[in-house]
Amino acid sequence: MINILTPPRLGGPFYWAKNLAHSLNKRGIKAKHVYKLWELYLSPVFPNADIIHTTVPFPFKLWQRPLVLTIKGEYTIEQNIWQRFYPKTIAQAHAITVPSHYLKQRLGLENAQVIPNALFPERFTTVQHGAKDQLNLISVMSFYFSDKVEGVPKIIEMIGKIKNHRFKYTVIGGGRYLSAVKNQVTNTKVNVNFTGFLPDPKSYLAASDIFLYYSFHDNFPNVILEAMASGLPVITNNVGAVSEIIDNGNNGFIAESDEIYLEYLLNLVDNPDLRQNMGLRARRTVEEKFDWSKVISSYIEIYKGLIPTL
Repeated sequence: MINILTPPRLGGPFYWAKNLAHSLNKRGIKAKHVYKLWELYLSPVFPNADIIHTTVPFPFKLWQRPLVLTIKGEYTIEQNIWQRFYPKTIAQAHAITVPSHYLKQRLGLENAQVIPNALFPERFTTVQHGAKDQLNLISVMSFYFSDKVEGVPKIIEMIGKIKNHRFKYTVIGGGRYLSAVKNQVTNTKVNVNFTGFLPDPKSYLAASDIFLYYSFHDNFPNVILEAMASGLPVITNNVGAVSEIIDNGNNGFIAESDEIYLEYLLNLVDNPDLRQNMGLRARRTVEEKFDWSKVISSYIEIYKGLIPTL
């Protein structure tokens, strides 16, 4: 039995753990996602697992069980209540995983194993691109982090510079900075729709033409994988580990400046064949490299290294 612990808030770690547990159970390894506060508090008192796999750092050795720690973000600069507990948990962990080589280097974790984020591509509908009178542009963003959401006004500014085209720009995501960003762009002439938080944006991705991402701090944006799985061409600035996901010019675009970002956007707007071909290559990349059916083997290898009879 493997208990996979995350905080209760919906987000990247939560869905990662849910999908990890699902994939393990599918392979015949019993696993449970533990996220409710009372379960987290009681889990050290009533240990019912052979391995504890956690994204929550614990400052004390609470279990007489092998401990696997997965670090999803750059905790050294992200302000949260768990920040100070990471160093001791890292020292106590029997194995550590991170989703990118970028994060491994930033945190100086020489012994960490890189296992990328993953999803189930079969759950995503692939977009069919063609000439349209109006293009649907879309972003998915967490508005809990100021240095991520500052990219949204940037994107709106660039869309506003494109003439003789009709756009609808949909921004999905919720959080404490949402109102501030909406107020910041009240005078724009761009047709913008802020949906707020949606637990599942798949239908919006399937109805879109281009996925736009822009952040001032990030690691491995899972929303980019979701857009690629939907067959959408992606444009992002060069942030975090995006170069470990996107092969620039092949299955997406990574812009080194705002001017190049706008150039990439114009290329996609004017060329439905480019959107179609890039979207198909993006989908293929997810199927080959970021499918849970393939990524799960790396986690199982870690578990069996700790308990061979698992």
